[in-house]
Amino acid sequence: MAVTRKALGSGLPNMREDLKSDRIAAELERRILSGELEPGERLPTTDELCEQLGVSRSAVRDAMRSLAAQGLVSVRQGHGMTVAAADDSAFARALVILLARSDVTMSQVLEARELLELSLLPEIVARAEDADSDLLAKDLDGFASAVAKRDWSEAERTHLAFHYDLLRAAHQPALDVILRPMQEVILVSSAPPRTTAEEDWAVETHRPILEALRARDLAAAQEAMRAHFLVAKTGSQFEAFVKKPFRAVLAEGKRPS
Repeated sequence: MAVTRKALGSGLPNMREDLKSDRIAAELERRILSGELEPGERLPTTDELCEQLGVSRSAVRDAMRSLAAQGLVSVRQGHGMTVAAADDSAFARALVILLARSDVTMSQVLEARELLELSLLPEIVARAEDADSDLLAKDLDGFASAVAKRDWSEAERTHLAFHYDLLRAAHQPALDVILRPMQEVILVSSAPPRTTAEEDWAVETHRPILEALRARDLAAAQEAMRAHFLVAKTGSQFEAFVKKPFRAVLAEGKRPS
């Protein structure tokens, strides 16, 4: 991609510096979201922006900080400012932080996940392709192998992959984008209370879900999904765990490394 920098326009009318900063950020955001400025495209330097827009360096810096916080602009020392590629990591962390600062319990997070996955099952069963079932089988085999080998980090990764790839089997592109930031929430909420106890991972409760999907049996898939989440909420080792606030579980380290 060419690295020529586009001029962004004439000066802004007289107004407070903080309002100028907001206007700069809003205009750049508009151009990025419309596709006028593409990922990887270099933006004018701070000095060039100051000259083009008739604003101070502080107004430009404040605007860039705001855009960087939204994941729209990348600012690297010695490399200047570029339009950032689409990245949901900031939104994923924001979702986890929002839940952590609320009063929700692990039980409530699990119930929300159960409702979500159950509500999508009709679409998943109707739309899933053989390649989706094969991918889920690969995820499940990897999950079972990791637990058997007591490779807990790999168990977390493959367990997450199974649930996320199940949702993706609905083949709804917009929904895929919306749900992608939920991966960290799924990871935190799917780790069992005793991560080093093989039985707590309940690997085999996932297999009936896959078998029902292959058979395109919605009723069986719904029954298997309910049974899977029931295991995650019952039993002596789970009862105390699900009553904990989400923030407490997060603080204990059940989160991505």
